[in-house]
Amino acid sequence: MNAKPRLDKIHALTSLRFFAAFYVVLYHTLWTALPGMTHQSIAGRILSFGYLSVGFFFFLSGYILSIVYLRTDTPATLRAFYAARFARVYPLFFLTLAAGTPFLIAERVQRYGLNAGLRKTAITFLANVVMLQAWFPRLRGIDNPNWSLSVETVFYLIFPFIGVWLWRLKGLRLWIVAAALWIGSQTVVNLAYDRLPPDVMQLNPLLHVATFALGIMLARWQTLERARHGASPRNSTSVILALALALAACVALVFWEPRPALAKLADGLLAPLFGCIIWAFSDNRSLPAKIMSAPWLVVLGEASFALYLIHFPAYQLFSLWHLELIPALYPLYLAGCIGLSVLSLYCVEGPARKFLLRRMRARPRETMEMASDAQ
Repeated sequence: MNAKPRLDKIHALTSLRFFAAFYVVLYHTLWTALPGMTHQSIAGRILSFGYLSVGFFFFLSGYILSIVYLRTDTPATLRAFYAARFARVYPLFFLTLAAGTPFLIAERVQRYGLNAGLRKTAITFLANVVMLQAWFPRLRGIDNPNWSLSVETVFYLIFPFIGVWLWRLKGLRLWIVAAALWIGSQTVVNLAYDRLPPDVMQLNPLLHVATFALGIMLARWQTLERARHGASPRNSTSVILALALALAACVALVFWEPRPALAKLADGLLAPLFGCIIWAFSDNRSLPAKIMSAPWLVVLGEASFALYLIHFPAYQLFSLWHLELIPALYPLYLAGCIGLSVLSLYCVEGPARKFLLRRMRARPRETMEMASDAQ
């Protein structure tokens, strides 16, 4: 895995991760806090697309991993790459998996009885431990948002191989392969739509690989452009145009009738939209990027991985005493999740990452910020 020195800073992209993760939190929990909101209302329509944040994470993961590992003169070893990814992702994943397991035990014991309930929960737990939950939807049930980590695990396994191949592309060939990949993947999604169950369509890792690969290709194109034109500040008109196109696409999505199917949107259809957003915010000298680079926002962005994993078991605990039925307490739930995510960043994720990397004798190429963005 080769290339040139790292990009300068990516603070704005880190901050974007917080808003994307917060959107997921609202998507999973706000319906109960606002029982009068319907899917037909404007607010309900906006909220119902919260799942699209996961596709954004997949695209950003390919982009950031390429910036970190493919632009350097010295290739990273497979061992160092996999160690860095494991050390950043797995400790909190396992902790939240353990935290969510009692809720599944209670549910399944009540449904199937003690022995069968414990047995089924054990199978689900072990399947999650080895990241099979996105491959077999029936094996979900513990901290359900963590299915995306099962998909990311596939990305990490294939990145050292497909990333290197895609990084060799340049010029017209790069654009042709990107267009063919996007069109081809959407053709597969549409052909499979009536043949596969909806949960398989939404979760299966193979249907998300194209989104990840397109993130790699955006990083490659930007690197070539920087080599050709230097590191001069990006044209503000181009940035505004890219963001305007992204906003127009979002508005069109909200008012699109008949409403588009979840699986078709979630499996890479919006990759060009994600590319526009990431491109617009990836130059830290542009005004939008400067606004999004406030230190407190960057901290929240680094903690977004924890927010994404913690909010679901936290909501289960919140619901244990039926507190979700009291709308006035919902802001406290959100504040608690954000506070726990920042606490996790500094007291769990950071120390665990350093400990594991030290034990594995691996030198991380990823800074903590970039490691967070790559999830």
